[in-house]
Amino acid sequence: MKKKLMTIISLVLVVSMLVCGCSSSSSDDAAADDAASTEEAAGEEEAADSAESEEASAEAISDMNIMFVVTGNLGGGTNNDDVYAALTDYTEANGGSVSTYECNMDTSVYETTLMQAAQTGEFDLIVTGFGTMIEALQNTAAAYPDQKFLIFDTEMDFTDGKNSNVISVQVLQNQACFLAGALAAMVTTSDCEFANEDKVVGFVGALESTAVLDSLVSYIEGVKYVDTSIEVLYSFVGDHNDSALTKEMALSQNNSGADVVFGVTNSDLAVADAALDNDFYAICADADEATNIAATSEETAQHILTSVIKAYYNMVYPIVEQIGNGTAQWGTHMMISMAEGGASLADNEWYQAIVTEDMKNTLAEIESGIASGEIEVSTAYGASTEEIEEIEALAAPY
Repeated sequence: MKKKLMTIISLVLVVSMLVCGCSSSSSDDAAADDAASTEEAAGEEEAADSAESEEASAEAISDMNIMFVVTGNLGGGTNNDDVYAALTDYTEANGGSVSTYECNMDTSVYETTLMQAAQTGEFDLIVTGFGTMIEALQNTAAAYPDQKFLIFDTEMDFTDGKNSNVISVQVLQNQACFLAGALAAMVTTSDCEFANEDKVVGFVGALESTAVLDSLVSYIEGVKYVDTSIEVLYSFVGDHNDSALTKEMALSQNNSGADVVFGVTNSDLAVADAALDNDFYAICADADEATNIAATSEETAQHILTSVIKAYYNMVYPIVEQIGNGTAQWGTHMMISMAEGGASLADNEWYQAIVTEDMKNTLAEIESGIASGEIEVSTAYGASTEEIEEIEALAAPY
C-alpha cells in the first residue's frame, strides 16, 4: 500500500511539473531519481515487513489452543488416548487448552470437521491422525494456508511446497517389528511351553497397505536375521475389523506349523483368541494387549508373547513442544526412532515369564545394532513394489 501511495504521489508531481512547463532534462532526471529512491525505500520496507512476518511465524506460542480431531473415539486405553494425554500434558505445563471432536471412524465427516475447525480461526494448532485423514487434511490445509496442522502416524506429501502448513510424524515401527521377528524366530526354535517342533512362524495383516507391509517386511527380515531356514507364512484379511476372519487365518497358519503369529490389525486380539484356543503364541500390535486383556482373561494374556508398541505420546509431545517454542519445521515429515522411544516391544510380566535371559540378551544386541546403524532394517515407506516383493519372496503367502 505504501508503495502504491508513493507511486501516486510521484505521478502527481510529474503531472504538476508538466502543467507548469517544467520540462527541462534536469527536472526530469530529478523526478526519475526521486521515483527510483521512493521505489527502493518502499521495496526495503516490504522486505522488512516480510522478514518481520517470517520471524513472527517462528515465534513461540504461549497458551496454545489446540483442537484434536479424533478419527475414532477417546476412552478405553486407545492410541488416541495417548495422543490426548500428550496434548493435555503440554497445555497443563505451558498454558492453553485442548478441545476435541470425535468422528467415530466416520470418514464422511473428516473433511467437514477439519474445515469447520479451521474456519473458526480459534486454534493455534489442529491435530489429527492416521492415513485415512490424509485427503481431508490436504484439502483443508490448502483452503486455510494460515492454519497450522499436525497429523500423526502417517506421512503427508510435501513435494513442490505442498502442505507447507502441516507437520506429519511417525515412529519407526519397522525397527520394533524387526525385533518381533527376531523374537519369534528364537521362540519357535526353543523349548518354550507353546512352541512346537516346526520352524514356522506367521503373520496376519489387515490390508496390503504401506503401514502393514512395513511391519511385514521388517518382521520377515528379523526372523531371517536369526535363522534363514525358518519359514514365514503371511496372510491379509482385507479389513481391519473382521475379527472372525483374522482368527480363522491365525488358526490356519498354526495348523500349518506356525507357533508364533504376529497380528497387525485392529483385530489383533482375535489372533490372541486363536492362540488361546490352539495353544500357541500371539504377537500383537500398537498397544500392550496382554496388559489390556489380563483383567478379563489372564489365560489369554499368557498366550501373548509381546506386542509391538507405537509410542503415540512420544510421537506427538516433542513435535507440539517444538511448535510451542517456535522451532518446528513446517512442511516436513518427522520420524521417531526406537532409540528415541518411538516403538518398542511390550516388556510385561508375561513377556518376562516366557522370554529367556539368552533371548533378552540377543534382542538387546540387535537393538544396539539397529541404533548404531550396523543393522539396517527395510521399510515399505518409499520402497518400490519390486523391493517389497523381493523381501516377501523370502516368506510364503498363505
